[in-house]
Amino acid sequence: MRRKLYLLTAILSFVQLCFAQERDTKFYYHGNRTANASLAPHIDVSNSTGQSGTGSNIDIKYHKVWWRINPDSIVTVSSVKRGYIKGWVQTNFLTTQNNVSSISFDLNSALTVDSVRYRGAKLPGASIVSSGNVLTLTLGVTLANNVLDSIWIYYKGITPAVNGTAQGYQYTSVAGAGNIINTLSESYEDRDWWPCKADMQDKIDSMDISVNVPWATPTAADTFWVASNGVLIDSAISGSSRTFKFKTRYPIASYLVCVSVAHYQRYYKGVNINGTNVPVVYYLLSGKTAATYTSIVTAMDKINLVLAAFSAKFGDYPFKLEKHGFYDGLVGAGGMEHQTFSAIDPTALTDLRTLAHELMHQWFGDNVTFSTWNDLWLAEGFARYSEVLCGELVPSLGLNPYTIRNSFKTSALGYTANSAWIPNANASTSNLIWSSTYGSTVYQRGCMVVSMLRALAGDTKFFQACTNYQTALAGKSATTDSLKNYFNAVLGADISEFFNDYAGGSGNGAIRGGIGNPINTVNWYSPSAKKLAIKITGQAKSAGSNVTYFNGPVVLHVKGTVPVAMDTTIVVYDWGGGNLSYAGNGLSAPIPGNLLTYNLSATPTSVQYDDSARTLSTGVITNNLIVLATTVVDFSGRKKASGNELSLTLNSTDPITKVELQKSNNGTDFVAAGSMNLLNPGSQTMNYNFTDGTPYTAATFYRAKIYYLGKEELTNIVKIQSAQLKEISVSPNPANKELRVNIDNPAREEFKVRIVNAEGKQIKETTTNSDFIHFDTSDLPAGIYMVQVVQQGQVAQTSKFLVRH
Repeated sequence: MRRKLYLLTAILSFVQLCFAQERDTKFYYHGNRTANASLAPHIDVSNSTGQSGTGSNIDIKYHKVWWRINPDSIVTVSSVKRGYIKGWVQTNFLTTQNNVSSISFDLNSALTVDSVRYRGAKLPGASIVSSGNVLTLTLGVTLANNVLDSIWIYYKGITPAVNGTAQGYQYTSVAGAGNIINTLSESYEDRDWWPCKADMQDKIDSMDISVNVPWATPTAADTFWVASNGVLIDSAISGSSRTFKFKTRYPIASYLVCVSVAHYQRYYKGVNINGTNVPVVYYLLSGKTAATYTSIVTAMDKINLVLAAFSAKFGDYPFKLEKHGFYDGLVGAGGMEHQTFSAIDPTALTDLRTLAHELMHQWFGDNVTFSTWNDLWLAEGFARYSEVLCGELVPSLGLNPYTIRNSFKTSALGYTANSAWIPNANASTSNLIWSSTYGSTVYQRGCMVVSMLRALAGDTKFFQACTNYQTALAGKSATTDSLKNYFNAVLGADISEFFNDYAGGSGNGAIRGGIGNPINTVNWYSPSAKKLAIKITGQAKSAGSNVTYFNGPVVLHVKGTVPVAMDTTIVVYDWGGGNLSYAGNGLSAPIPGNLLTYNLSATPTSVQYDDSARTLSTGVITNNLIVLATTVVDFSGRKKASGNELSLTLNSTDPITKVELQKSNNGTDFVAAGSMNLLNPGSQTMNYNFTDGTPYTAATFYRAKIYYLGKEELTNIVKIQSAQLKEISVSPNPANKELRVNIDNPAREEFKVRIVNAEGKQIKETTTNSDFIHFDTSDLPAGIYMVQVVQQGQVAQTSKFLVRH
């Protein structure tokens, strides 16, 4: 939602099947809707229900509905004009528990239930209980588990008054078009006009919708027409009434079911999606000028290009066998993504961003629906981001992606007290959602979460993960964890902390973070021509943040001596604890030591922090042309009888005040082990050592922290295992033409030795059972490398060295 078919004259034989009398036992359903357990949280329909708790013992399979709606029959209550509806709803259901003797539906108590028919007979009045907004029906029989059955509810009434920004069943009047009845059911207003199970985890598998309206022989203008979901299959005229019949065979959430009755001008188009001609329909209110109709249709036609572009990126339009379209007359929002047929406010009919937004919802929100209202950002975040994406994919729209994205980032940074994910206490009513800040964060912060996912994954993996999510969960519902799992699968990495830190939660569980944003300090320098080194040297957070450390992408714009031609954008993924990954085209394995280096086409002259507005963070850039870590000649360790011995060799002209050895049992959380001993004071090349007599039981990780003149630097991390560890040393360091690797291997065990570059790419590898190896380094470009000893498939030891020619 964005806040603020064909007319057939012949009755088809298929209609008789779809609209039979009560004896009809035909069921339409799509089977198990539970997501793949390996990628999405298990959803047990029998135990997972909507906010009201109705229908906990049944699975809705099919609805056949009949409504009589006359926009001219308006009731005035307390000076407010309100709509009237009369109809019946057939529900085919499958029991999901044993001993089912009663079932329940969501229905506002303002509506009157005339009767309920079950198995050919009326239920006694005492078996029909309306309490609050829940209708409970006692069946008079006890059903076993997995039984298909059906029930008919006949009802009528004056629909409730509009409640805040949520509209329900709404009456309005538009000059030139007359009276209109329209529905807007997001979030809890479906119950205000029809009996349903309001539970996104139990979508309706299939529906047949009949709407009976007044009809008179058209003269200068048509009388009433009906907009609804799915395909219009019949519109028979009988006397002064006309019945419009629609069918939809795609699973649909109850809040996405819609009906609108108004005087419409109709336009029929089409767009080809991978060989399927998808009907495209526009219903526009009568009374506009010819020029206005032309302007609206021209704008909506442009969205057909977006439909094709989105299909290429996220998988085919999900409802391509039925229709896509827009209809006029919505009140209460700029647009509403009713499945297959989005409603648009009359003032937004030519707003390309609104139209693209509602179109994207057909994938995110309609095809894959959030399981509970807590995860509403899964729909609104992607739909908001589509306003950026459509301008990028279809330049002829004339939308500037950066301008739009930057406005979203600026807005999102202003929401520092609420997450994109909605906690339970703020999701129980429509007003709590839409009239609170969460009614904005689901859009703005949600959009930036999507933007960051694209930035860190890169286009290929981003769109692949999204397509997998759409394909595997088509017609189902999902949580934030579901989306996370599809990204984890494509990236080959676990980015759970990113979702916790930036989204804030999943489903109706406890809040995990999501409030505030980081202010990162990034240090860059150029160690040699056409080289760039990046360090994340600090992270502050906005006031009130509930996140300990934001794990996520850092986007940097690097400029060279020739602007634009030498510009490049790099993406760093910050895991915290000094672990960084190369990102933007998937994620590399985390690299310890808080240092990434890049080979560029030119020597960098400046670096700017996220000037493309792709992340929900801000940053400070600093430039140290000489960084102490580059003068670390060697930091290594080995296991001895007295403990783990660590050695550090530095080459620095700056006075060093202290070198602290730090240790950890997991490679992330470090504590001080003590000050390292300087062996040769007064020398420019300094040697330090330290013996740790109390290493951790399994393995100990070490790093050295170097203090000098108000600065602090960390070395690479060394891991020493308690057993079977191959101790290594390298020389000379720096190397020129040759590198000698010495390995402590008295048992002559076989293992692999690798050389990897600063990007983590393997350059050389050999297998040996010796205690030394020579590597030819004459063919290696100058730079920083690592030697890795691989034992039993695991990296057992590393040592850093430099190559200089």
